[in-house]
Amino acid sequence: MKFITIATLAALATVPALGASADPVVREQAKADYHQSKADAAKAQMQKEDAQAQADANQADAAQAQAQANAAQSNASDLHAQANAEQSQADIARNQANESKAQADDAQARADQATADRNAAIDRAEDARDTAHNN
Repeated sequence: MKFITIATLAALATVPALGASADPVVREQAKADYHQSKADAAKAQMQKEDAQAQADANQADAAQAQAQANAAQSNASDLHAQANAEQSQADIARNQANESKAQADDAQARADQATADRNAAIDRAEDARDTAHNN
């Protein structure tokens, strides 16, 4: 806006100074300069408005990109929380599997002991039968 004002004032300042005694060629040149400065000022104003519109569009694009980045971050956080929950469930299942294996090992040890006790009882029974049969 300062450019418009300065250019306009400069052109206007030259026109009255010429007065009636000035040469018609100089007067016409001053008028042409005045109109050219007005056209230049209008062009500069349009360029400024175009630049402002572009800046506004870029700012809107940046805001949209920021919103998308925020949404992506939120989704990533949700997925991370979900992964942590699933990891916790996997840890619980592994602990339950380890407990079940320990119980199975204990049951197998008891079964092995029962087998040994049964075999020992069978051996005693056979010994008792042989003793009773031989006596």
